[in-house]
Amino acid sequence: MRDLRLAVNGEDRRYLVVTPDGVTGPAPVVVALHGAAQTPESFRAYFGLDAAAAAHGLVAVYPEGEGRVWNDGRPAAMRLKMMLRPGDDVAFLVALARRLAEDGIADPARIYLTGISNGGFMVQRMACEHAELFAAYSSIMATAPANYREECKPDRPIPIQFIHGTADSVIAYAGFWTPVGATLSAPESARLFARINGCGASTQRALPDLDQTDGTTAVQRRWEACRDGAAVELISIDLGGHQPPARVDTKPDLATPFLGLRSRDIDSGEEVWRFMSAFGGAGSPQAGAGAVPLPPPSPLRGNRAGAVVRPAAAVDQRGISTQ
Repeated sequence: MRDLRLAVNGEDRRYLVVTPDGVTGPAPVVVALHGAAQTPESFRAYFGLDAAAAAHGLVAVYPEGEGRVWNDGRPAAMRLKMMLRPGDDVAFLVALARRLAEDGIADPARIYLTGISNGGFMVQRMACEHAELFAAYSSIMATAPANYREECKPDRPIPIQFIHGTADSVIAYAGFWTPVGATLSAPESARLFARINGCGASTQRALPDLDQTDGTTAVQRRWEACRDGAAVELISIDLGGHQPPARVDTKPDLATPFLGLRSRDIDSGEEVWRFMSAFGGAGSPQAGAGAVPLPPPSPLRGNRAGAVVRPAAAVDQRGISTQ
């Protein structure tokens, strides 16, 4: 495990790179975004991705959000961002993908993005704004912001997976509405991306109940026959709480006993890689990911050391509301 830094638009950003024994680059890389208030270390111990990385020859990368949060695409008031320091997270993740390819860690055609909760919302923002950057996406415990019905206009079809518990009390499976913004339900979120991708009809199947003591079961719904070979998938965890499923040993994170049931019928790392591994490779549009231009600094950041401040009118602020 290496603890690395990357300077982006005047910010000193941090990320962990975990390379299993015997894996040499350029290799497939899964970039995993933590939930709000987590550190890369606590998220790594809790999520369980390392086991899947070792089993399948992947590199796992754990970036850190500025202030341990991500500047995702929901309205600011829904993310408590008015009280928290915003980061130039889109620019950071673009620069991170570029650096991983330049350093020979990542095969640029096989860089993938997953995340949970606040990190899952950030995954969707990147899918909408930088569809060309990652070969596939997985959003766990996060539904689509309602504003994405008008604002999400990716440059290509997006292979994307959703995993969500029906009893999630933090990010409701059925979606929620506030005067300052709303989120879609988990099924509506998947259907939104299926429409964006021009997919055909969905199919559904119950997944094996491998642990009958965990109080949960799982159902997979999948949309295929999408443009350019993309796919959309929703795994619904019946009675699952605000926790990513795991069948491997993990360390409990802060407040996890209060977040509801954690499914042991499926494993997040294994399911994420099963979905993602079908995308990318030679000839993929992600082969040029290292050349993606770095977005300009957010005008909301102020003039920090090393930052280049652009006039607000010159910057696309979609998804970046007043913080």
